Amino acid sequence: MATASLKLMILTGVFFNIFIRGTNGERCNTSSIQVQTMNTGMMVAGGDTVFEVSVKNLCPCAVRNVRVDGRGFATTVDVDPAVFRADDEGPGVYLVNGGEPIASMATVTFQYAWDHFFEMTARNLEVDGQCQAQASYGPMT
Repeated sequence: MATASLKLMILTGVFFNIFIRGTNGERCNTSSIQVQTMNTGMMVAGGDTVFEVSVKNLCPCAVRNVRVDGRGFATTVDVDPAVFRADDEGPGVYLVNGGEPIASMATVTFQYAWDHFFEMTARNLEVDGQCQAQASYGPMT
């Protein structure tokens, strides 16, 4: 009975560690950033459709310097550059939240208007330094 309980605790610790660090030892990567675009159903003068983009951090740690690929992005309405702006990293690369941290499970949103939506995907990010410095998780006691 004690052996089964110990095995369960070890397996729980291993799965928890995989959840926190990922299968390749990294805590978070671009797959930890969920980018969704939704048609709001609104239109602006000139007939362009308003879209809302949500960038959500699914990582258990805060992340910063989140960049997305949005090649071809254009808008007929202003987007707050503190939330979403072109980045020097290259054409079609955009910095989210001004490079500031996005907490775990937090979402940054912005709207744009164009005649179609633009596919956007996470390109790169940095994991918060405090989270990187934490010791690895072992079996729960």
